[in-house]
Amino acid sequence: MYEQSRLLYFWDDMNKKNLLIWRIILGVGLMSFCNHSHAENVQIVTIDSPLSHILKTKTEDIQIDELTLAQEILDKLFLALKPYLPAAGLAAPQIGISKSIFIFSFDRNPNNLEGVINPSFIPIGDTKIEGWEGCFSVMLSNGMWKLAKIPRYEKIQVKYLNIKGEKVEKFLEGFAAKVFQHEYDHLQGIENIDREDAIVLDFTTQEEMLSFMQEVKKEDSVHYKKPN
Repeated sequence: MYEQSRLLYFWDDMNKKNLLIWRIILGVGLMSFCNHSHAENVQIVTIDSPLSHILKTKTEDIQIDELTLAQEILDKLFLALKPYLPAAGLAAPQIGISKSIFIFSFDRNPNNLEGVINPSFIPIGDTKIEGWEGCFSVMLSNGMWKLAKIPRYEKIQVKYLNIKGEKVEKFLEGFAAKVFQHEYDHLQGIENIDREDAIVLDFTTQEEMLSFMQEVKKEDSVHYKKPN
Protein backbone atom coordinates (compact mmCIF):
# COMPACT_ATOMS: atom_id res chain seq x y z
CA MET A 1 0.00 0.00 0.00
CA TYR A 2 1.17 3.62 -0.27
CA GLU A 3 4.03 4.15 2.17
CA GLN A 4 3.60 0.48 3.16
CA SER A 5 0.39 1.40 5.01
CA ARG A 6 -2.26 -1.30 5.38
CA LEU A 7 -5.83 -0.86 4.26
CA LEU A 8 -8.15 -0.88 7.26
CA TYR A 9 -11.27 -1.96 5.41
CA PHE A 10 -12.49 -4.98 3.49
CA TRP A 11 -11.80 -4.86 -0.24
CA ASP A 12 -15.02 -6.70 -1.06
CA ASP A 13 -17.08 -3.81 0.35
CA MET A 14 -15.35 -0.70 -0.91
CA ASN A 15 -17.96 2.06 -0.86
CA LYS A 16 -17.66 5.79 -0.43
CA LYS A 17 -17.39 5.52 3.34
CA ASN A 18 -14.58 2.95 3.05
CA LEU A 19 -12.68 5.07 0.54
CA LEU A 20 -13.08 8.16 2.71
CA ILE A 21 -11.68 6.29 5.75
CA TRP A 22 -8.75 5.10 3.66
CA ARG A 23 -7.99 8.61 2.42
CA ILE A 24 -8.19 10.07 5.94
CA ILE A 25 -5.73 7.42 7.15
CA LEU A 26 -3.34 8.47 4.40
CA GLY A 27 -3.78 12.16 5.16
CA VAL A 28 -5.70 13.00 1.99
CA GLY A 29 -8.10 15.94 1.93
CA LEU A 30 -11.87 15.48 2.03
CA MET A 31 -12.52 17.97 -0.80
CA SER A 32 -10.65 15.91 -3.38
CA PHE A 33 -12.61 12.81 -2.38
CA CYS A 34 -15.96 14.57 -2.68
CA ASN A 35 -15.06 15.96 -6.10
CA HIS A 36 -14.17 12.54 -7.44
CA SER A 37 -16.69 10.16 -5.91
CA HIS A 38 -17.85 9.44 -9.46
CA ALA A 39 -14.56 7.54 -9.94
CA GLU A 40 -16.33 4.41 -8.68
CA ASN A 41 -17.46 3.87 -12.28
CA VAL A 42 -13.97 3.87 -13.77
CA GLN A 43 -13.62 1.38 -16.63
CA ILE A 44 -10.46 -0.23 -17.95
CA VAL A 45 -9.50 0.80 -21.49
CA THR A 46 -9.14 -2.22 -23.77
CA ILE A 47 -7.23 -2.67 -27.02
CA ASP A 48 -10.52 -2.63 -28.96
CA SER A 49 -11.77 0.53 -27.22
CA PRO A 50 -12.18 3.94 -28.91
CA LEU A 51 -9.58 5.14 -26.38
CA SER A 52 -7.05 2.45 -27.32
CA HIS A 53 -4.72 5.06 -28.84
CA ILE A 54 -3.86 6.12 -25.30
CA LEU A 55 -2.42 2.66 -24.69
CA LYS A 56 0.07 3.29 -27.51
CA THR A 57 1.11 6.78 -26.38
CA LYS A 58 4.07 7.57 -24.12
CA THR A 59 2.85 9.22 -20.94
CA GLU A 60 3.72 12.59 -19.42
CA ASP A 61 5.46 12.86 -16.05
CA ILE A 62 3.60 14.08 -13.00
CA GLN A 63 4.93 17.47 -11.92
CA ILE A 64 5.63 18.19 -8.26
CA ASP A 65 2.68 20.61 -8.17
CA GLU A 66 0.37 17.88 -9.51
CA LEU A 67 0.39 15.58 -6.47
CA THR A 68 -3.31 16.22 -5.88
CA LEU A 69 -3.94 15.07 -9.44
CA ALA A 70 -1.71 12.06 -8.79
CA GLN A 71 -3.81 11.11 -5.76
CA GLU A 72 -6.98 11.36 -7.82
CA ILE A 73 -5.48 9.08 -10.48
CA LEU A 74 -4.40 6.58 -7.84
CA ASP A 75 -7.94 6.55 -6.44
CA LYS A 76 -9.31 5.79 -9.89
CA LEU A 77 -6.75 3.05 -10.47
CA PHE A 78 -7.74 1.32 -7.23
CA LEU A 79 -11.42 1.58 -8.04
CA ALA A 80 -10.95 0.32 -11.60
CA LEU A 81 -8.96 -2.65 -10.32
CA LYS A 82 -11.38 -3.50 -7.50
CA PRO A 83 -13.58 -5.96 -9.47
CA TYR A 84 -10.54 -8.00 -10.47
CA LEU A 85 -8.73 -8.33 -7.16
CA PRO A 86 -6.46 -9.97 -6.24
CA ALA A 87 -4.40 -8.51 -9.06
CA ALA A 88 -0.84 -7.45 -9.83
CA GLY A 89 -1.32 -3.87 -10.99
CA LEU A 90 -2.77 -1.27 -13.33
CA ALA A 91 -1.33 1.78 -15.12
CA ALA A 92 -2.90 5.18 -15.76
CA PRO A 93 -3.18 4.72 -19.55
CA GLN A 94 -5.40 1.71 -18.84
CA ILE A 95 -8.00 4.07 -17.43
CA GLY A 96 -7.55 6.60 -20.22
CA ILE A 97 -5.09 8.92 -18.46
CA SER A 98 -1.74 9.58 -20.13
CA LYS A 99 0.30 10.21 -16.99
CA SER A 100 3.33 8.37 -15.61
CA ILE A 101 1.72 6.61 -12.67
CA PHE A 102 0.70 3.06 -11.80
CA ILE A 103 -0.09 0.75 -8.92
CA PHE A 104 1.48 -2.66 -8.38
CA SER A 105 1.75 -5.44 -5.82
CA PHE A 106 4.66 -7.81 -5.33
CA ASP A 107 2.31 -10.71 -4.52
CA ARG A 108 -1.15 -9.77 -5.90
CA ASN A 109 -2.30 -9.04 -2.33
CA PRO A 110 -4.51 -5.89 -2.37
CA ASN A 111 -2.96 -4.80 0.94
CA ASN A 112 0.42 -4.58 -0.78
CA LEU A 113 -0.65 -2.46 -3.74
CA GLU A 114 1.61 0.57 -3.95
CA GLY A 115 1.41 3.83 -5.88
CA VAL A 116 4.31 4.61 -8.22
CA ILE A 117 4.89 8.03 -9.83
CA ASN A 118 7.40 8.87 -12.60
CA PRO A 119 9.21 5.51 -12.37
CA SER A 120 12.51 4.43 -13.85
CA PHE A 121 14.59 1.29 -13.47
CA ILE A 122 17.93 -0.24 -14.31
CA PRO A 123 18.64 -3.98 -14.51
CA ILE A 124 20.83 -5.66 -11.91
CA GLY A 125 22.81 -8.06 -14.06
CA ASP A 126 21.82 -9.50 -17.42
CA THR A 127 19.70 -12.43 -16.23
CA LYS A 128 16.20 -12.53 -17.65
CA ILE A 129 13.33 -14.89 -16.87
CA GLU A 130 10.62 -15.77 -19.35
CA GLY A 131 7.08 -15.90 -18.07
CA TRP A 132 3.49 -15.64 -19.22
CA GLU A 133 1.73 -12.34 -18.59
CA GLY A 134 -1.88 -11.32 -18.73
CA CYS A 135 -2.99 -7.73 -19.30
CA PHE A 136 -6.44 -6.42 -18.42
CA SER A 137 -6.51 -4.23 -21.52
CA VAL A 138 -6.20 -7.40 -23.60
CA MET A 139 -8.09 -9.92 -21.49
CA LEU A 140 -11.15 -7.68 -21.15
CA SER A 141 -11.35 -6.95 -24.88
CA ASN A 142 -14.08 -8.39 -27.04
CA GLY A 143 -12.96 -11.74 -28.44
CA MET A 144 -9.21 -10.98 -28.40
CA TRP A 145 -8.06 -13.43 -25.75
CA LYS A 146 -4.29 -13.42 -25.68
CA LEU A 147 -1.43 -13.87 -23.24
CA ALA A 148 2.22 -13.08 -23.86
CA LYS A 149 5.40 -14.82 -22.76
CA ILE A 150 8.08 -12.16 -22.27
CA PRO A 151 11.66 -12.18 -20.99
CA ARG A 152 11.98 -9.76 -18.09
CA TYR A 153 15.01 -8.82 -16.02
CA GLU A 154 15.10 -10.97 -12.88
CA LYS A 155 16.43 -8.17 -10.66
CA ILE A 156 16.08 -4.42 -11.07
CA GLN A 157 16.75 -1.22 -9.15
CA VAL A 158 13.79 1.14 -9.30
CA LYS A 159 13.33 4.83 -8.59
CA TYR A 160 10.06 6.73 -8.35
CA LEU A 161 8.09 9.24 -6.31
CA ASN A 162 5.52 8.31 -3.70
CA ILE A 163 2.27 10.21 -3.21
CA LYS A 164 4.03 12.72 -0.92
CA GLY A 165 6.48 13.58 -3.65
CA GLU A 166 9.31 11.80 -1.84
CA LYS A 167 11.96 9.90 -3.77
CA VAL A 168 11.88 6.12 -3.35
CA GLU A 169 14.60 3.64 -4.31
CA LYS A 170 14.13 -0.11 -4.07
CA PHE A 171 15.55 -3.37 -5.34
CA LEU A 172 12.96 -5.69 -6.87
CA GLU A 173 13.30 -9.28 -7.96
CA GLY A 174 11.12 -12.13 -9.11
CA PHE A 175 7.46 -11.36 -9.61
CA ALA A 176 7.77 -7.80 -8.26
CA ALA A 177 10.39 -6.99 -10.91
CA LYS A 178 8.24 -8.59 -13.60
CA VAL A 179 5.16 -6.56 -12.70
CA PHE A 180 7.09 -3.30 -12.36
CA GLN A 181 8.52 -3.78 -15.87
CA HIS A 182 5.07 -4.69 -17.25
CA GLU A 183 3.47 -1.54 -15.83
CA TYR A 184 6.45 0.56 -16.90
CA ASP A 185 5.88 -0.64 -20.47
CA HIS A 186 2.36 0.79 -20.31
CA LEU A 187 3.83 4.21 -19.53
CA GLN A 188 5.98 3.90 -22.65
CA GLY A 189 2.93 3.15 -24.79
CA ILE A 190 3.83 -0.53 -25.12
CA GLU A 191 1.28 -3.34 -24.82
CA ASN A 192 2.84 -6.65 -23.84
CA ILE A 193 1.45 -8.53 -26.86
CA ASP A 194 3.09 -5.94 -29.15
CA ARG A 195 6.64 -6.36 -27.86
CA GLU A 196 9.09 -7.70 -30.42
CA ASP A 197 10.33 -10.33 -27.98
CA ALA A 198 6.82 -11.53 -27.03
CA ILE A 199 5.51 -14.99 -27.77
CA VAL A 200 1.75 -14.52 -28.04
CA LEU A 201 -0.69 -17.29 -27.24
CA ASP A 202 -4.23 -17.04 -28.61
CA PHE A 203 -7.23 -18.69 -26.95
CA THR A 204 -10.54 -19.66 -28.53
CA THR A 205 -12.58 -18.77 -25.44
CA GLN A 206 -12.23 -16.47 -22.48
CA GLU A 207 -12.77 -19.43 -20.15
CA GLU A 208 -9.80 -21.23 -21.69
CA MET A 209 -7.62 -18.16 -21.20
CA LEU A 210 -8.69 -17.66 -17.57
CA SER A 211 -8.03 -21.33 -16.81
CA PHE A 212 -4.53 -20.97 -18.22
CA MET A 213 -4.03 -17.81 -16.13
CA GLN A 214 -4.76 -19.75 -12.95
CA GLU A 215 -1.77 -21.95 -13.69
CA VAL A 216 0.32 -18.87 -14.46
CA LYS A 217 -0.58 -17.40 -11.07
CA LYS A 218 0.53 -20.60 -9.33
CA GLU A 219 3.87 -20.40 -11.10
CA ASP A 220 4.20 -16.69 -10.28
CA SER A 221 3.58 -17.32 -6.59
CA VAL A 222 6.89 -19.16 -6.34
CA HIS A 223 8.61 -15.87 -7.18
CA TYR A 224 6.82 -13.59 -4.71
CA LYS A 225 9.53 -11.63 -2.89
CA LYS A 226 8.93 -8.55 -0.78
CA PRO A 227 10.85 -5.48 -2.04
CA ASN A 228 13.69 -4.04 -0.03
